[in-house]
Amino acid sequence: MGRLGGVILAVLSWGATALLAQEAHHHQSPASANAGSAQVVEDQAEQTADAAKKGAVAAPVFSPAPGSYPTGTTVAITTATAGATIYYTTNGTSPSRKTSPAYHGPIPRTAKITLKAFGYKKGMAASAVTSGVYTVSGPPPPPDTGGTLFLATLTPQGAATSNGSGSSTLTLSTNESAAYLRFSFSGLSGPITGEHIHGPDGAILFDIDTTPPQNGVWTWRIAPVGTYTAASIVAALRGGQCYLNLHTAAYPAGEIKGYFHQSNGSQTFTPPPAPPPLPGGPPTADDAARFLLQATYGPQPGEVEALQQKGFSRWLDEQMGLPRASHLATFDALAAEVPPDQKPNTSLVRESFVGQAVQGNDQLRQRVTFALSELFVVSDVDAGVRNGPDGLASYLDLLASRAFGNFRDLLEAVTLSPTMGQYLDMAGSSKSIPERGLNPNENYAREILQLFSIGLYELHPDGTLRLDTDNQPIPTYEQDVVKAFARAFTGWTFGGQNQRIPDRFFRPQRNYRIPMEPWDAYHATDQKVLLDNKVLPSGLSARQDLSQALDVIFDHPNVGPFFCRFMIQRLVTANPSPSYVYRCGQAFANNGAGVRGDLGAVVREILLDYEARSTTTLARPDDGHLREPVVRLLGLLRTFDATPRQGRWRFNFDRAGASAGEIPLRAPTVFNFFEPTFALPGEIAQAGLVSPEFQISTETTVVGAANLAQAVLGNGRNGPFAFVLTPFVPPQVGSDDALLDKVDLLLFAGGMSDQTRAILKTALADPDFPHATPEQKVATLFWLAGIAPESVVQK
Repeated sequence: MGRLGGVILAVLSWGATALLAQEAHHHQSPASANAGSAQVVEDQAEQTADAAKKGAVAAPVFSPAPGSYPTGTTVAITTATAGATIYYTTNGTSPSRKTSPAYHGPIPRTAKITLKAFGYKKGMAASAVTSGVYTVSGPPPPPDTGGTLFLATLTPQGAATSNGSGSSTLTLSTNESAAYLRFSFSGLSGPITGEHIHGPDGAILFDIDTTPPQNGVWTWRIAPVGTYTAASIVAALRGGQCYLNLHTAAYPAGEIKGYFHQSNGSQTFTPPPAPPPLPGGPPTADDAARFLLQATYGPQPGEVEALQQKGFSRWLDEQMGLPRASHLATFDALAAEVPPDQKPNTSLVRESFVGQAVQGNDQLRQRVTFALSELFVVSDVDAGVRNGPDGLASYLDLLASRAFGNFRDLLEAVTLSPTMGQYLDMAGSSKSIPERGLNPNENYAREILQLFSIGLYELHPDGTLRLDTDNQPIPTYEQDVVKAFARAFTGWTFGGQNQRIPDRFFRPQRNYRIPMEPWDAYHATDQKVLLDNKVLPSGLSARQDLSQALDVIFDHPNVGPFFCRFMIQRLVTANPSPSYVYRCGQAFANNGAGVRGDLGAVVREILLDYEARSTTTLARPDDGHLREPVVRLLGLLRTFDATPRQGRWRFNFDRAGASAGEIPLRAPTVFNFFEPTFALPGEIAQAGLVSPEFQISTETTVVGAANLAQAVLGNGRNGPFAFVLTPFVPPQVGSDDALLDKVDLLLFAGGMSDQTRAILKTALADPDFPHATPEQKVATLFWLAGIAPESVVQK
C-alpha cells in the first residue's frame, strides 16, 4: 500500500478519534439472593420441588423478600431452572410472554410496587406466578428547585414509525440524591405500557411505573442499581447518557425516546451589552475564506480574492439580488427523458439540488435553502411525497424563492404547500364529522409550533429559557392549543379540485404544483383559543382562520430567537452565545425600517455578527460546528468547479460501503437528520454544550463519507465528474508548499495545524506520487484534506 496508504489510515484513524465519542458499556449482573422471610423461602422451596417433579420451571424467587423498607433499592429475581426466562410486571397485573418485559437485571423500586413474575423455558411447563408487595416507608423529599435542570425531547425511537412526540424536564437536587421528573407526550399509537429512565447500556435506572407522581412530579431517589453506583448514575446523567422512553403495545421496546441534556435559564432577563467593534478595512484572506465556508458550500479559486475586493456587505447585496434557477423546470426537463414505461422519481429532484449547489452562482441562496429544508422538513421517506416528485421540486423552489423574503410569507407558503400537506396530514383534514369518524388532524398543528416556529418552552429574547418561580421551563402551549390550531387549519386539500363533487376533498386529484385550496364546507367554524389566549371568533372561513392563526404564531416573541438560533447553528456555530442570538433576534424583530421577519436582514446579521467575524472566538472550545456530510461533499465538487461527464448530476449519497449518513430531502423523520439540542455524550454534554451534526457521525458514516468522497473525486481524471484543476497544478502552482497553502485557504480557512500539514506533506512525498499525474496528486491531496478533522470541523 506504500507510505500513502499509511497516511490515509493515519488521517482516518485520527479523524475518527477526533470526531467520535465512544460510550462505555456496563454489564449488569443480578444481585445474589438475600435471606428473606422464612415463610416465603419455605413456600418457594416447596414450589421448586413440586415444579421439578412436574417438569415445570421453578417459581421465581425475589430478593430481598417483599415487605416495607425505609429507602428505595432494587429487587433481584432468580429461578432454579437454568436457561429459563423470567417475565414480570410491577403494577399488579398478570405477567405474560407477549406483553411483559423479560427480566435482565435488578428492578428499581422507589415507591409501592406489586411485583409479579413467572419463569418460562421451551419444552417445560411455565412456573407458577410469584407475587409480592414492596413499599417504601420514608416519604419522598420535597422537590429541590435549585438543582441542575435537564431537558429531553422525545422523538420516535429506532425504527418506530410514530407520530408520537413529547418533552421532559428533570431537576437534579443540589445534593444529587434525588431528581424530579416531569414529562408530557401526544400522538402515541396507544396507551403507555411502560416508562423508564435508562442508563448508557439500556439498563433501567428509574422505573417510573413503580412511582406514583405527586402534583405531576415523579421523585427519583438516586440509589445503586446493578453495577451502577449513585455517583456513576449522576455522572451518566451529566454526561448526556441517560434517556427517557415510553413503551406502547405496538412498540414494546419503546415508541418515543429522548436523551437528557443540561440546560439553563432564568426568571429575569437583562439585555446583553454590545460587542466590541470589529477591525476596519478589507477582510484578510483567511477571514474571507472563513466567511465563504459559512455562507456557501465552499470557495472556488479566485473567490476569496474577489470577496476581499468587494467586502462582505457588497457581496451579500449581490448574492441576494442574483436570479434563481427553477428546480421544477429542471425536473420537468429530466422527466421528459424518462422512458414511457417508467415514472419520474425523486432522484431527479436530487440531481437538480446537487447541480445548483455545486454550480449555482447564487451560493448564499443555495446554502440558506438547504438550511431551511432542515427546519421546514418534508421527506420522500413518506410514500405520498415520494409519489409526487414534482411536488418536492416545487417545495425546493418555494424555500429558495423566499430565502431572503419575510418569515410570515414563508410560513404561509410552507403551510399551504401540497407536499407539506401530504407529509404532515393537513391536506384533507376536516372538521369533526362523527358519522364518518372524522376529526381534525393535529399533526401539522403540533409541528408548526414545536419545530417550525416557537418551540416547546418560552424563551427570553436571547434564546435562553424563561423559568417560573419553581425554576422550571414555561411551556409555550398545551394540548388544547394544538387542538385549536388543528381546527383552524381544517378545510384545505390539493388545489384544482371540482368542489361540486364533495368527495374530492378526501380523494383529490393530486396536483403538487399549486398551493392547497380551501373548502369551507369541511372547515371548523367554532371559536378557537390559540397561543397566549388569542381568540379566533366563530364563523370565520378556512382562509380567514388560517391567516389569523399564522399571524398569532408570527407575532409570538419566541419566533425570532428560535429561528435565529437554528440558522446560526446551520451556518456558523452550534453553540452561539445568548448575546449572538439576541442580536440576530433583534434584526428579526425590526430590520431597521420597522419590518418584522425580514429574512434577508437576519441572514446578514448572522454572517456579519461579531461572533461570526471575530478571530478572537476561534480559540474558544465551543466555537464552530461539524460540517454536515452533504455540505462537505458538495463543497469538494464546488472547489474543483465540477461538471458531470455524462451531462447528468447523478449522485448516490447512500451506496454500499460509501454512505454519508445523510440524503437531501430524505430525513428519517420531521425532526430532521439530527436535532438542534443533541449533545455528544461525554465532555460536550458535561459542559452543557450541543453538537447537532454529531448525531449522525458514527464509525460507519465517518468511513462511509470518506469512501464516498474518494469515489466522487476518483483520480482527478477518470471519475464521474470532470474537474477544473489548472489552478492547482504547474505552472500556477510551483511547489508542494504552494499547493498546501491553497488547500489550507480553501478547505481550512487558514486554520491548518502544523501536524495536519506534516501529514499531508508526507502524502505528497509518497514514493508512488512521482509516477502520478499532477491531477492525481491534487485529487488525492484534497480527498485527504477533506476528511481531516480541522477541515471537517468548521471554525
